[in-house]
Amino acid sequence: MTCQEQHARWNRRLLRAWLLLVGLTLVSLVAVLGFGHSEAGLAAAAVALAASFLKARAVLDHFLDLRRAGSGWRGFFYGSLLFILAVLLATYVAAGR
Repeated sequence: MTCQEQHARWNRRLLRAWLLLVGLTLVSLVAVLGFGHSEAGLAAAAVALAASFLKARAVLDHFLDLRRAGSGWRGFFYGSLLFILAVLLATYVAAGR
């Protein structure tokens, strides 16, 4: 594979990651703005947090190249993300009471 082919492949990968991030941002936006103030507020928050997890994972995997790291590192970062998002969801639920 030539340097130019590698560069083109890298650009395509980054473009796909960027498009994924934009799409997930739109999903979060629609969920929160469309349903955040209704009775489906908890579901909207859960959808937004799930999209946030996928976005953070995409950034870690594609831009910080965590996909090449060992399973221990990936597990640590993904576990940390899940913990933080669970705390945020619990805080949202507690604030609604």
